[in-house]
Amino acid sequence: MIHEIVIQHVQAERRDEYIKAFGEFLKNATYPGSHGIRFFASIEDPGRVILMIDWDTVEAHTQIRGTPTYNAMRELTGKYQTAKSDGGHFILHEVITEPTFAHRK
Repeated sequence: MIHEIVIQHVQAERRDEYIKAFGEFLKNATYPGSHGIRFFASIEDPGRVILMIDWDTVEAHTQIRGTPTYNAMRELTGKYQTAKSDGGHFILHEVITEPTFAHRK
């Protein structure tokens, strides 16, 4: 499993609308090898959104480019964006730690 992470800049006042519209679109899209998307809305910058999309492989992601569904998605999301997206494909390396407690005896 790989993760596509994309930083997007959208119109701050339309950020929630963007997330809803993009999420609804993806629920109905058929992208083989895709396993869901997470949206991270910035607290400090309301116009900044990070997407994390789970894919089987980089190829699963790149093979959808140029398809009618992909082009429709780009058209939909493009009307919210204020700058070009930046992103790439990543492998997760997770470190699990013990929970910390504020009050120790």
